Amino acid sequence: MFTRKQIAGLLGLLFPAFGLCQPAVNKFFSMTPAYDAGQAILPMPGGGYAIFGYLQPGAGTRFDGFMLRVDAAGNVISQQAYGEPNADERFGQGVIALADGWLAAGSKGAPINTGWVVRLNATGQVVWAKTYANVTRFNQLLELPGGGYLGIGAGAGQMTLVRISADGSVVWQQYYPVPEGFDAYLTSGGNACLVMSRDRVSKVHLGTQQMVWSKKVEFPNLPPGAPEVGRLVDIVPLSKGMFALIGSAYRELPSSLYTAHYAAVWNEQGERVWDRYFRGADRSDYDENEGFCVTFLPNMQNILFIGKTGSNISVTRTTLSGSVLEQREIATPGDVYGVRLIRDGIHYVMTGAVFVGSMNTFFYRSAGNSLSVQADDLSELPTAPPAERWEMQHEPASARAWITALSEGGREAIFRLWALDGSLAREMRLWLTEGENRFPLDLSGLPNGLYWISEASDSTPPRALFLQH
Repeated sequence: MFTRKQIAGLLGLLFPAFGLCQPAVNKFFSMTPAYDAGQAILPMPGGGYAIFGYLQPGAGTRFDGFMLRVDAAGNVISQQAYGEPNADERFGQGVIALADGWLAAGSKGAPINTGWVVRLNATGQVVWAKTYANVTRFNQLLELPGGGYLGIGAGAGQMTLVRISADGSVVWQQYYPVPEGFDAYLTSGGNACLVMSRDRVSKVHLGTQQMVWSKKVEFPNLPPGAPEVGRLVDIVPLSKGMFALIGSAYRELPSSLYTAHYAAVWNEQGERVWDRYFRGADRSDYDENEGFCVTFLPNMQNILFIGKTGSNISVTRTTLSGSVLEQREIATPGDVYGVRLIRDGIHYVMTGAVFVGSMNTFFYRSAGNSLSVQADDLSELPTAPPAERWEMQHEPASARAWITALSEGGREAIFRLWALDGSLAREMRLWLTEGENRFPLDLSGLPNGLYWISEASDSTPPRALFLQH
């Protein structure tokens, strides 16, 4: 039985067919004036889609999880937020469609993060919600063939797996001495799972709850320069006991930054079959060229590697052996982040986040069995955002970054540094005077990894910042 990422591809990735009466849908939802981002999307039984993610109702407020229901054309059916005034709640990628609703997992912080699972009925009303004190957050949720569910995430600074029953009760929980699990899938027999961490893949036997093997993924052979760094973002099972990975690789050169999409196929014994880089190029920032997700088309035995090039979505289709069949790009309303793709019948459907004045939830549905090079109807796409009002220079040696901001007059500015999991790492409230303002952002004490800097009231897209002490 195929997982949700293996929904059958009838004809593969083709050029747009003639005579299609329904154009591609390529739009965003501005659910709040501050911040909202889709993390998972699932088809609904009667048609349309349910998008799950998290939003910030207003500047300086706490985050809430949300479910947004839309029809096939992207028209909003309903929108609901889930959260308490004094807590941060976020839904991640771990969402399962049930016969009469959904099960969504993520995190709840008040103020310490805990795992969070919410059972929703068909109209989005909460049936029950539970927190898990020994879990920092759930990043993925899998349905087990023998009943119940497997939550994958972090706890006690390690990877944790938690088996829960249909009512949310814990059946068992185990910690593993590797970084937190971000994504996972069950093997064909259902007796083991492959878990992806930031730079590692681990196989765990679910019967014994023991780790079978754990292998670090290397990011070799980038252009000569500083040590290479990389991160994995998605894993999907293939045929013949293999799986595919996608991520991003970076190398800082003397005068530029080299970035690429990392793509690989491994087998379930922990052996790399092949790996390579797509879209490699010199870029000015980490978030201008990165991998997002990977999807398997079993009928064609092809793999789709989805990422970002500039401000557009990039698609690379390969064979199981890694031969590139085609590459193309999809125009988006603005800079796009964290895209997830599913296959619904003959359609490709995506969600994520797009920056247009602020961060907004992205929605794309292809016109039939084709990922269009650009939207078939660009009438709803906004004009270009205003000129940048601030910029950043990173000084790794001094553990700080310098922010230079232009202001037409005196005003308060709130700069926030976000970790990759969406948690707030730093916040600075400053008074800007007319003209150029320059001030330092202290980065000392922060763990290694990728961060984002944003300014609450500004239209400048967030800036990526990679820390490696």
